[in-house]
Amino acid sequence: MRCIVDWFLSCWLRRGRYIWSKFRRRLFERKYLSTVLPEAGTLQDIEASLHMITWTMDGPLHLFDCISYPQTTWAKKKDDCDGFSTVAAELLNRWNPDSNPVLVTALVHPIRYSHTVCAFTSQEGNLNYFDNYNLKSGDFTSYEDIIKSITKERQLVCWDARNPVNFDMIEFHKHNE
Repeated sequence: MRCIVDWFLSCWLRRGRYIWSKFRRRLFERKYLSTVLPEAGTLQDIEASLHMITWTMDGPLHLFDCISYPQTTWAKKKDDCDGFSTVAAELLNRWNPDSNPVLVTALVHPIRYSHTVCAFTSQEGNLNYFDNYNLKSGDFTSYEDIIKSITKERQLVCWDARNPVNFDMIEFHKHNE
């Protein structure tokens, strides 16, 4: 049974999640695109803005895993880790496009502990990430280092790194590959 679940999760992360998110954005979230996001001149400004958002789990209308526009998350002031990550990515892009923000997602067992963060290149050249509203700095040299940090002792099924604007795949890995 676990093999079937792992296969489904891999298919979901490889394609389904992003197809669903794009569809749902077009269908239900276009009205939020005019929402003005906060100005951010530092990483601390971005972190402070993220602290204004409340974490809440996606529900059935999101298929429990939809990536909203950053403007939707900001307008509603609530979302799950995906929403925090898209807001962080957008604010990072506006503040410093060279930071190259990326959505990094780990699917793990138990599934409820799966997680998405916004990874980016610091001015020093290493990778940092926003874990919901917390800035995590460290000696991260690859997205895999970040995956190890966010999954801790959980059993990793698969992970990916995606462009936060168009969801183009940068990396995808199954745990046993």
